[in-house]
Amino acid sequence: MKFPLLIGLHCHQPVHNFHNVVDEAAELSYTPFLKYAERYPNFRFVVHYSGWLLEYLCKNHKDTFNLLKKLSDRGQVEFFGGGYYEPVLSAIPSDDRRGQIDKLSALVKDKFGRTPTGLWLTERVWDPAILPDLVSCGIEDVIVDDYHFIAAGFNESSLTGYFRTEQDGLAVNIFPIDQGLRYRIPFTPAKDVMTYLKEMETAGRKMLVCFDDGEKFGLWPDTYKWVYGDPDSKDAAKRRGWLEDFMETVSTSEDVSMGHFADLKK
Repeated sequence: MKFPLLIGLHCHQPVHNFHNVVDEAAELSYTPFLKYAERYPNFRFVVHYSGWLLEYLCKNHKDTFNLLKKLSDRGQVEFFGGGYYEPVLSAIPSDDRRGQIDKLSALVKDKFGRTPTGLWLTERVWDPAILPDLVSCGIEDVIVDDYHFIAAGFNESSLTGYFRTEQDGLAVNIFPIDQGLRYRIPFTPAKDVMTYLKEMETAGRKMLVCFDDGEKFGLWPDTYKWVYGDPDSKDAAKRRGWLEDFMETVSTSEDVSMGHFADLKK
């Protein structure tokens, strides 16, 4: 059985951010990532776009939006919901919380025909008090930093899969984001990431989750040429970027499977 690897991108821009800033993020990060993913159908991944950003892409970057729709239609993308305007959910009233989650889920359903059952926590802030509202909105899966578990007394070696947590008799699945993997992607060579995955599997892990900012793939300082390659470089290795190397490696791997959160519950 292949080792499950779940890769997620969280993409957000502040409401009514300068359009040139959002356009730059699309040009350097959102669009090229999807273009590379189109080449590798076996590279299955998860995305969360805040509502305002998704609406902006639909209106102003139609090619990018249509490409995301194409990847969704062929089952390559799983959508995560969240607060439409990207609030810290535990910091707003219950009615507002449910309204924002439902608003984003309705947008995803309208545009892509899929209702999210996973949720991105803004700033990865978890509070069990929000759990009943998540369940009422149809949310089944949430992700948090593995540090939450460690700070709560879990031994790191016990974080082998995902967990069930409940509040007032209602439950969701909670997935730890692996810090070691998050720090390696996309900053260390693909072969080193694969070595790390093997080490974690040997240590007893049943899966690994990396869910992080989509902007780190091209928009963060000095990442664009590293992630997508430098066509002007005299070094052939530098002309081929990290992302293509990584997508090709994991897509053809006999040991790793790119999965969706929904897959793990089947």
